[in-house]
Formats: sequence, structure tokens, C-alpha cells
Amino acid sequence: MGAVTFETLAFGTTADEAFTSAVEDAKHMHGHSGYTGTIAEKTSFTVIPEHEHKGRQKLTVARELIDQEDQRIQRKRGPAGAINCSGTKAAKRYREQHGLEGKHGDVWLFFGWAAH
Repeated sequence: MGAVTFETLAFGTTADEAFTSAVEDAKHMHGHSGYTGTIAEKTSFTVIPEHEHKGRQKLTVARELIDQEDQRIQRKRGPAGAINCSGTKAAKRYREQHGLEGKHGDVWLFFGWAAH
């Protein structure tokens, strides 16, 4: 089977909680049978350090890492990448769209390659 890229936002009080939520949501939307091409195929993630994306568009950074075949996130069966989006317009919009204003936690961008 092949691989495709994915990008998804998720909210949680920790990165682990946001990741679990994103995986469960993807399984609910795309099924549990595998090869969905989504974060549902992932079992772990690696946080991209803030100094690599501070002051930059988070989605742009994620796409650059994918395009550059960054070793941390290049395998379809390896970890997803994770970037904390707190304080960004995208995070504010996500919170508004999901009724999360005022709730403790962060919006995370998960991205990478997934089996398809």
C-alpha cells in the first residue's frame, strides 16, 4: 500500500490528550480497518521544538518538514509530527468552532505520512 500526507488540529490539556482525541476522531470518521490515510494510522507523535516554528505559520512549517522528508516524521508507520498552535489565529478559530473558548488546554497540529 501507499502513503499520503495528513494534517489535523486537535485540542487537549496535554499533547497526549490532543493526540488521542485526534486519533479517535479519525477512526470514527474513517473507520478502524486501517489504511485510512489519516492520523488514525498513528500510534505516537514527536513534538517539533518551538524554536523551529516560533513566529512562523505552523501549517507552512509542517508542510516544509513533509517536503524535506524530515527524519522525525517521514515514515508512514512512524510517529506523527506535532506543533503547539497556542496563540495563533488558527487555534483561536478552532476553539471558536468547537466551543472551547475559556477551556484549559492547547490546540495542536498533527501531521505527517499515513498508510493508504
